[in-house]
Amino acid sequence: MSTITSPDKSIPDFSELAEKLQTTAQALLAFSSPAVTEPDDEPPPAEEKTPSELRTFHISGFMVDEEKEMLELLEAENWQHMFDKIYEQLYTMALLMQHFEADEEVDGYFVQLMGNTLMAPLDMLSRLCSLIADFRPASEVDFEVE
Repeated sequence: MSTITSPDKSIPDFSELAEKLQTTAQALLAFSSPAVTEPDDEPPPAEEKTPSELRTFHISGFMVDEEKEMLELLEAENWQHMFDKIYEQLYTMALLMQHFEADEEVDGYFVQLMGNTLMAPLDMLSRLCSLIADFRPASEVDFEVE
């Protein structure tokens, strides 16, 4: 293994990548967690409340199979749990990267190892986003109910 020692070779900026990972992880958590609101002294006026909606989606058999596979792969109980697990993986990696010293020497193998470690949660995030993107409201889908 070679270590970067010459001054002309740049050391990767892990702090910038760690910040991006942390932002992504926080966005994932915000997306998967119910909104938490601060209790007010007085409740908002009735006209400001947004009513709840019941939505129905058409989900293909392929998507149902993909969801089951992902739940099993992540050992998760539901979508919330899947997002939480991905968040935890991204957050942990970002936290580790933030603790690198600016002048720390890092060899190529270690950078490659970190990249490979990041690919697992990013791949799962991509798969989840693909599933969500394919959800279609039932009113938009023409299908016959047998």
